[in-house]
Amino acid sequence: MRNIGTLITTNIKNNFSAKSVTIIWYGLALILVAAMTALFGILLIAPELDKISPDRAKLDLYLGVILFTASLLGLGINLNAVGFTSMIKEKSRGNIQSLLATPLKLKDVWIGKSLAIFIPGLILGELLTIISLIAVNYIYFVPTIGFLFNPWIAITTFIVFPVMYLCFGLLVYLLGLTGKPNNANIIALVFLPLFVNIVVQLLLRTSFMDFTSSWPFTLANIGLTLVIAILVIILQFRISKEKVVLSY
Repeated sequence: MRNIGTLITTNIKNNFSAKSVTIIWYGLALILVAAMTALFGILLIAPELDKISPDRAKLDLYLGVILFTASLLGLGINLNAVGFTSMIKEKSRGNIQSLLATPLKLKDVWIGKSLAIFIPGLILGELLTIISLIAVNYIYFVPTIGFLFNPWIAITTFIVFPVMYLCFGLLVYLLGLTGKPNNANIIALVFLPLFVNIVVQLLLRTSFMDFTSSWPFTLANIGLTLVIAILVIILQFRISKEKVVLSY
């Protein structure tokens, strides 16, 4: 465990060595979340609050979409921009092969490097979600109807999505470690926009997300998380030094 801790710390520092790239991607995440918040606030939330009897279910829905987007962007942009590009560089430079000659177990390398990608994304995602929750409430809701907070939104954004991305990060790094890192990187790049689009469309275009009883949406995401976790458990048996060496 001590070796994994050192590996995580070292890799986090290495992942953020290119400060200009990090600032650009993190700035992009902030801009996208701010744009989404402003768009929903001006076009949907403000008009609903101007009504004589605002529909709290709709307001909960709009808040939920903002928070889901903030959480996913924080987790996903870090994973795509910082994490898996570093994996490609490490394999091309032979850094992984060098680690195989150390006393570290290969599974420790896999878990340590995956956590080094996940932890900064977790921090960014949680911060963006908290800031969005507070900002939307105090700009729009508190002056008129009070603080809006839905426990199912909180469970999904603060717990389920991070666990899902932890499992997804383990899966993609496993595929990149034992196969071609470019293929793993493509999977990571496709997953974020596809999943965000599905979530937003599901919330806005169907009645699946009824915030008076929004547990089905939370359960659906828990189910997806379990599927990814099961894939990780099954595929972890592919990890071997021979597969890593032959994947170069």
